[in-house]
Amino acid sequence: MKKQVNIYDILIHLEKRKGMFLGTNFNFKSLDSFITGFQIAASAEQLRHDKYPDFNFFSIWLLGHLKKHFGLAGGWYWQIYNRNLKNDEKAFKEFFSFLEAFKKAKLSKRELTLTEDAIAYHKKNIKQFRIVEGKQVKVINKPVKIVWTTFSNSTTILLDHFNKNDKTIGGSWEINAKEATKRLRGNFGEYKEKWKKVHEEKLRKKTDNS
Repeated sequence: MKKQVNIYDILIHLEKRKGMFLGTNFNFKSLDSFITGFQIAASAEQLRHDKYPDFNFFSIWLLGHLKKHFGLAGGWYWQIYNRNLKNDEKAFKEFFSFLEAFKKAKLSKRELTLTEDAIAYHKKNIKQFRIVEGKQVKVINKPVKIVWTTFSNSTTILLDHFNKNDKTIGGSWEINAKEATKRLRGNFGEYKEKWKKVHEEKLRKKTDNS
């Protein structure tokens, strides 16, 4: 089977030969369009790399990396574009500079096993639904464990919910630890459990096989 092209490998070449990938009259928006199109068409493996974090996390990592941002809903393009209005050359330089910093980022994970009280609190206060044959049907997703992920050189926190089968059933991201703690307390009440560190490779195998 032919090896799939990885986004990091493409961006290495794109940085050197922008016109070849983005067209003769390219601008910084062209880069956004190219990457967005690639992400839509790519498999999950094409956005991952053995040495670097999942590219899907780049935008939220950047929000926690920057001291000033232009709204939490804005992805990497929106943030960098607004920092470099009418200066595409500088915007490109910042993108690749931030990308290099992101590639060096290390992930640290810890997990929290929820008590029955915390699970019951979540069930009472969090209502989830999906549409089946045009009707709204309640979804019963029972989280029993939370995984808290931090990135080096960024304040962003990932919160992943896992069920009893160790499958991801939802979660969120927050701009810093304060907001992440606030989110957890809103979902699960005043939990008293102790966090424990997770070996990332062990967790990766579990989630990849789910």
